[in-house]
Amino acid sequence: MGGPRSLVGRLAESFVDVIHEVDAEIGENRTYGAGIGPHDEDDQIDALVQAVREEGLFDGTIATAKGDAAAVRYPGGQAADLYLERDGRAEYCEAKLFRFQKANGNPYAQEFSKVFNPFQERNPRSFIHDVNKLAEADIRHPKTFLGLYYRPVEGAGTEITSQDIADKFAADVDLWTGYSISVDTIAHFDDLQHEVHQRGGILTWTLEDQPEQFF
Repeated sequence: MGGPRSLVGRLAESFVDVIHEVDAEIGENRTYGAGIGPHDEDDQIDALVQAVREEGLFDGTIATAKGDAAAVRYPGGQAADLYLERDGRAEYCEAKLFRFQKANGNPYAQEFSKVFNPFQERNPRSFIHDVNKLAEADIRHPKTFLGLYYRPVEGAGTEITSQDIADKFAADVDLWTGYSISVDTIAHFDDLQHEVHQRGGILTWTLEDQPEQFF
């Protein structure tokens, strides 16, 4: 795989550059242990974006749903999770946490469903349906997707790589929706401090049938 084709792919690589710093500074999430892994999806993404900004690793605009809700909205009254702009190019991105074990190492079936369930259209909508939502939106900019995957270190899934998960999600989108996405970037991380959520990858995909007019 070559370099990132998307802005969010470049951002994913920057996330890996700062993730150990964020892991050390973010603090504990209630009783679930130290480090970034146990935190909620919006908190993880927002903390990584803030660190990327502070380090000056992305020469452009990044807005998150938590940090600037108005900036990620688009026509139709809906919103993306990330909005990126750089060198006259803009992208809207949906993001999801791929974390299938609880902090104690037990399976987390609800989190798996939030990613792969093709029937879960709302409350909360699965990532499969997030693809549909963004793909169908009247946005004249590229549409992209990002996943934060925590690869198990014990139990089921220890041999499932970031590439495996990225390919599986793309295949499931192709199977269950009228759209196709392509794997863009896989940026690996490891040696985080939480004993369960310590390794994985930042995954990105691009919608294959992008809008014809981007501006």
